Amino acid sequence: MWTFVSMAGLALLTGCGGGGSDGDSRTPRATGASVGGSVAVGAPMADAVIRVVDSTGAVIASGVGVDAAGAYTGVALTGTGPWRIEACGHAGDNYRCIYSVTQGGGTANVTPLTTAAVLLATGQSPEDLMQGTSPTLTPTNLANAQTALRQGLSGVLADAGVASDFDFISGNLSAGTRTGYDRVLDAVGVTTGEASQPFVQITPRMGTGNLYIEAGSAPQGTLTVDSAAASVSLAGIEPLFVSLTQALSSRTACDANLEGLIASSAMMSFDSPTPATGAHDVAALMCDFIGDTAHEGPGFGVALVSPTLGRCDLSGADPVCRVSFVLRMPDGSLQSIGEEMAVAREGGNWKFKGQVNPIAIHANATVQRSQAFDAGGNTAVTYQRALQFDIQAYSGLQCAKVSQRNASGNEVVLAWFKPYGGSPQRLSAWRDGSSNVELNPTASGGTLRDADDTWIMLPDGTAGDSSINNFYRAGRSVTFTLYGNSACSTPFTIAGRSEFEVDVMGVPPLSDRLDSFPWPNLTAASAANLRTLSLASSASGSFQASWTFARGFTNMGEASFCTDYSCGDGSSARIGEGRISSSTSTAQSLNVALSNGSTALPAAHFKMLALYGRTGEGMGVQANFAYCPNGIGSFGQCNP
Repeated sequence: MWTFVSMAGLALLTGCGGGGSDGDSRTPRATGASVGGSVAVGAPMADAVIRVVDSTGAVIASGVGVDAAGAYTGVALTGTGPWRIEACGHAGDNYRCIYSVTQGGGTANVTPLTTAAVLLATGQSPEDLMQGTSPTLTPTNLANAQTALRQGLSGVLADAGVASDFDFISGNLSAGTRTGYDRVLDAVGVTTGEASQPFVQITPRMGTGNLYIEAGSAPQGTLTVDSAAASVSLAGIEPLFVSLTQALSSRTACDANLEGLIASSAMMSFDSPTPATGAHDVAALMCDFIGDTAHEGPGFGVALVSPTLGRCDLSGADPVCRVSFVLRMPDGSLQSIGEEMAVAREGGNWKFKGQVNPIAIHANATVQRSQAFDAGGNTAVTYQRALQFDIQAYSGLQCAKVSQRNASGNEVVLAWFKPYGGSPQRLSAWRDGSSNVELNPTASGGTLRDADDTWIMLPDGTAGDSSINNFYRAGRSVTFTLYGNSACSTPFTIAGRSEFEVDVMGVPPLSDRLDSFPWPNLTAASAANLRTLSLASSASGSFQASWTFARGFTNMGEASFCTDYSCGDGSSARIGEGRISSSTSTAQSLNVALSNGSTALPAAHFKMLALYGRTGEGMGVQANFAYCPNGIGSFGQCNP
């Protein structure tokens, strides 16, 4: 049974700043006031730092630390208000920024819901919020935005025991407790984006539905709350992860204590075709993996980061919730251990379940910009958007359908997948003779390209926008339907199920928003270095790269340096790689160590720097910068 929350009667938001009271015209001025509050996404945001700008856009504070409990304090306010607040840090292992505002000091929490309130009050996307003035950030517009959010979240607020008039900015918040306001943050996923206007999208994690709100427009969609949610406490999740960290402190502690923290229904594979099942075997596998530093194991003494919550399944006797499972390494970096991890509540206690599904299936998204430039100053820019569906080649599985829903609730098939010959690790996309997705699973001209074909390129323009709009308006998940025959007609059941719903890690921008995406821009000095760099055969060197962001910020985490477009892992054309650690919310830099092969690399040779990152929602981002000594071809790529 479900509790239905209607969106009927919600007021339009005053995103353009109209309707302010006389009090809105008074400019708040700093009189020795300071601001503090909690920074949370359900879990405390890890490694977060605060930046504050005044009404003119002048930075009055930056690099302000946030403690492990998610609190920041004592930021002195100077200049004039309202003061806009940005907190950037890690949610799981994804780096993201969230926003808030204060009119005159006191408490200003920074959460995804305060981000939503600020966007709806101003009509500005987060990428623009911290620049210049923001005249529509008035108390009246903020109040209207919060009212609309509270009405849309009324069932979620009631489930968490939060008052219907709760203030998301100044209300009481204890990050990581999984109660009250913090439970609300756990119970919904809040994302922002740009369509015809900046928008807020809210998806429930303990229910169903989708809420889509553009500034200045009526909300679209509804949220429902599972009637079982009220009986499911989330408070034990944080202590579980503390205990897991203690169990991973040493081999002795792991062998003695980990099994008691693992659910009886647990399953874990670490990419093995035969997963471990049950508390004993999963605990043994995890202890072996953590301690196996000779291969990919991180070593004992790592700590688990406070988890962010994903969708919960409350239909069974033991509730199951997806969680991030991220280790803090000895050097302070973060490493995610698998996707679609979960915890289960057995006998009133939360325990680690491992993989949420009995078959390894994942859904990811990516966006890529390639910039080519030549010695004459000519440039070309091209974009690509794609979805990736990774489906384990399970014994007996002969076909899988991947589909989404549109705003009317109707199924839209995105792709079909089948096993390639031999012993593939995953299913491959079913394509036509032109390598496009073939939507007829029994088409006579259908074919499989290779054993590792999991990417579905979205068409340019509005044709590719259709799938993206469906994710915005109907929810950010896809359904995998499994079949046991090549005609894709006989359901294939695993653990009693033939359908699995999986959240997509991020959604690419619409085609007319690609230019304004927060892309890294290589500095002029770095572009000049790329053009002139040369290396003798078998020589070592380095490439210093710096880049800025004209709008917003995307955290770029890795880089590669290539001497050919064909530059995959292990390619001889990839002569340098590096991890990016130096960053702010406006700039990043990296020194890439280079090791050339047996062929000399002259200055007048193709060279490319590729940067890899992720958005706060987990979408992959790749930015390529290619020097074309022989000019740029008609498709925006370097001539041979």
